Amino acid sequence: MQRNLQHVAAAVKTNRIIRVAENVKAAQNTTLVRRDRDGVQAVERSLSLLEKVVEAGEEIGLRELGQASGLPVGTTHRLLKALVNQGFVSHNPLTRRYGVGPTALSMAAKIGSSRSITQLAMPYLQKLVELTGESANLAAIDGEGIVYLAHVEAARTVRMFTKVGNRVPLHATGTGKAILASMAADQRRVLLAGQRLRRYTPNTITDRRKLEAELEVIRKRGYAIDAGELEEGVHCIAVPVRDHSAEVTASISVSGPSSRLTLPRIAILAPNVLRIAAALSKETAG
Repeated sequence: MQRNLQHVAAAVKTNRIIRVAENVKAAQNTTLVRRDRDGVQAVERSLSLLEKVVEAGEEIGLRELGQASGLPVGTTHRLLKALVNQGFVSHNPLTRRYGVGPTALSMAAKIGSSRSITQLAMPYLQKLVELTGESANLAAIDGEGIVYLAHVEAARTVRMFTKVGNRVPLHATGTGKAILASMAADQRRVLLAGQRLRRYTPNTITDRRKLEAELEVIRKRGYAIDAGELEEGVHCIAVPVRDHSAEVTASISVSGPSSRLTLPRIAILAPNVLRIAAALSKETAG
């Protein structure tokens, strides 16, 4: 009798363990289904937000986007952060508003759905390559850095290759310094306030006073020079590009190996780069 009771107790205990295991498994399956559903919902909401940003036609604020999409501000901010990280949406730290990002612009350009600055700039970049014999680039400010929107390679054995979508710092690049020099002092201070001026090469400017002095030279000269400040052995000349509101949001540049694109040669090429940038600014202004 005692042995039978022990068997019953063991059986009950075993059944309980089995039921617990089954419940755990069911809970896990439910969690996976819920996560999958939540993931799909997040994608749908993100695409809806991107659509609202595109429809705005200009920079739009966080609360405006939340109201337009019917989402809480916290959810809207979290989804926008993910879109910014992937480049589909850009965030202007000066205005704290959002716009269409470089990834979305690049996709739009590929399917020919819009006349973005990327499309407008291509013939000008090609002309720069013809005039200088060096690679040409288009870059725009994106958050606290610079992102390359377009690149045209030079037909040389040794040439510079810039990956479209690549992000680089403002203070250590010709494109970045050209844009910084065109900003109002208070805007520039806000943008650079939380940034560390990291050293990439011995030529990188890491002192804020020296950077301001360099930007003053750029303003007077009309163009910026990257003398191996991001990557040793690479030189660059960059000129800002203005939009329809006369604001500088992008810059075009010519880059090449320092052995070929020397500082004296940059001075010779500068008038051509300035002229091409002015023509692109005029077309951008419409």
